[in-house]
Amino acid sequence: MDTPFRVLGIAPYEGMKTLMSNLSGEYPQMDLTLFVGDRELGLEIARANFHGNYDVVISRGDTAAMLRRDLSLPVVEIEVSMYDLLCALKLADGLDGRTAFIAAPSIAESAQRLCEVTENAMEIYTYDSPDMVEPALLELQRGSCRTVLGDALANTTAKRLGMNSFLVTSTVGSIRKAFDQALLICASQRRLREENLFLRELIQGQISQTVVFDPAGRLFLSTLNDPVPELLELLRRELPESQRDLERRIVRNLDGMLYSIRARQIDSGGQNYTAFFLDARRAPLSPSQSGIRFATRPEAESDFYDSIFSFAGTIGDFQEEITRINQSSAPVMVSGEDGTGKESMVGALYMRSALRNHPLVSVNCSLLTDKSWTFLLEHHNSPLSDEGNTLYFASVDVLSPERRQQLLAVLAEMDVCRRNRVIFSCVCQPGEFISAVGSLFADKLCCLTLYLPPLRQMAERIPTLVNLSLSYLNADLPRQILSVEPEAMSLLQNFQWPHNYTQFRRVLGDLVVTAPGQAITAESVRQLLRKERHVGAFALRAENAAVPLDLGRTMEEINQDVALRVLEETGGNQTAAAKRLGISRTTLWRMVKKQMGPSLAHER
Repeated sequence: MDTPFRVLGIAPYEGMKTLMSNLSGEYPQMDLTLFVGDRELGLEIARANFHGNYDVVISRGDTAAMLRRDLSLPVVEIEVSMYDLLCALKLADGLDGRTAFIAAPSIAESAQRLCEVTENAMEIYTYDSPDMVEPALLELQRGSCRTVLGDALANTTAKRLGMNSFLVTSTVGSIRKAFDQALLICASQRRLREENLFLRELIQGQISQTVVFDPAGRLFLSTLNDPVPELLELLRRELPESQRDLERRIVRNLDGMLYSIRARQIDSGGQNYTAFFLDARRAPLSPSQSGIRFATRPEAESDFYDSIFSFAGTIGDFQEEITRINQSSAPVMVSGEDGTGKESMVGALYMRSALRNHPLVSVNCSLLTDKSWTFLLEHHNSPLSDEGNTLYFASVDVLSPERRQQLLAVLAEMDVCRRNRVIFSCVCQPGEFISAVGSLFADKLCCLTLYLPPLRQMAERIPTLVNLSLSYLNADLPRQILSVEPEAMSLLQNFQWPHNYTQFRRVLGDLVVTAPGQAITAESVRQLLRKERHVGAFALRAENAAVPLDLGRTMEEINQDVALRVLEETGGNQTAAAKRLGISRTTLWRMVKKQMGPSLAHER
């Protein structure tokens, strides 16, 4: 079999990367390498990977246009079809308020033609540079426009501004068409590319983190800024094995850095050179640092934009509070029930703060071991010793009383809150605005507070959340889910969502995958939520009350059902439920633990 064609795919959003990866299995003659990057980031990725001996680049929209202008490689564009646009329009249909479309020219022109054909009066805006996107969206926002359809850049910017945003995704058909075209181009240009690749990389200076040895093992070329002798020696040890294969991939750990290395044989001037292409990153944390994560701004942004808190537009409800809080350098306590988006809110605070170009250090209190706790409080490389970072302590409730006092003392003695931006989170029980431990930290450290309400208090927003979530989830699906039956939507609105957005996202994901067609049915929702009653702490408000007890079951099962219903009616208050049933809290816990699980029963 001939060597597969090397194809570099640059997807403007994560869902397209997933679809391209899944579809590539149908093309054994193609070796596909995928990255996610829009416009300038996509161009930067392509430049950094130019040494990969690629035959063709595949991308979409304005990213493809930029790549075509800058690279000497052929660029195949994934077209945005009328069907792709119709899917986005369908999901946005029916939302209240003004709706607009904003995208780069190639996509906006297709949208204009579609609106003319369908006689849709939606406003369409085109931007020529990224700097034009945010001002245009702010102007739309001031004009009471709440919903936006657009490309990846417009979608990301709109979500950051708190607008409802629907991404125009590309379906499998559009991607397959691009793959077919790419293979045709590869077949006609392979020989010429192989003959000129090495010299072109050298001349254009596009080689990044590359080390080349001549046939005798002498260093021929290095693009490393500061070549470490130990690293060069490591590569020399890999030479004999690498010279046996045309291409070889290895991973090596050296001095706390993890190197992903691709070794390739390159012919030039009658000589056979061995080239090593390196990507370096920090090795995983040691056991002494478990529960502590260092994230750069791009990593934090990626985590945020992948969260339901982002793509469901919920951040828009807190724009003023985020602005108010970020005007101060005081510590912040973010409170809310399980699954209300506390980590995502921390990400939003970080991304809008003056310290967003410094690391975000997350300390997950529930994952800290004895070793990592000692590292945090005593080691000279502890993040508590740094300055100018954002420190996030998640779930301070789980800390033992001793560790709470230790942490408070260290924060005060080391003046951590003055040198850094410090954010905490605590988990509230139903009916609480802040936990006892959260209140302790807030009082001792004079924290600003931000409360995230549970999803059950926002039932009127469920339809919008569902449509926005479907827009996000459709990006990963070979088929599009375009509607929800009215009864199905009513069932989703009436569910109590004990684990809030976390549970909502999981349930929507299950419904999308198992949907029999392009619509989510009431029956599929009913079946899934019936199971969720036994997983979560609450049941259906409407449906559960209307369903009579099944007297054909055992007495134990009937008693468990009665207990769960009374527990639901009391808002999860075990003491009140036990009093109504005329039993002790211990007896109540024993009755429901088989259905709810011991851990959830304790939480109640």
